[in-house]
Amino acid sequence: MNTPPTVTAADDVREILHALADQLAAGPHYRILTEADRLSMILNEVTDRHGSGLPALNLDRAVRLQAPAVDWEITHGEYALIVRRAAGGAL
Repeated sequence: MNTPPTVTAADDVREILHALADQLAAGPHYRILTEADRLSMILNEVTDRHGSGLPALNLDRAVRLQAPAVDWEITHGEYALIVRRAAGGAL
């Protein structure tokens, strides 16, 4: 019997980071990203995929730990590169 591969939390984090990088790269690259933007993008992506239960809360926390906080002036395009590197490169 063939069982489908299981999706781990690390896989979810990586996929969400890539989705965030794609969103950032698709928009105007020159726009400045704020910490509030980063947090809301992560929350939106996690809840779109997993709802709002405890697993989603844990996943949100895991993604926030992998995506560096924005405490300097950075554009969407620059942060997309940073997030993609944090996710492990191209998907």
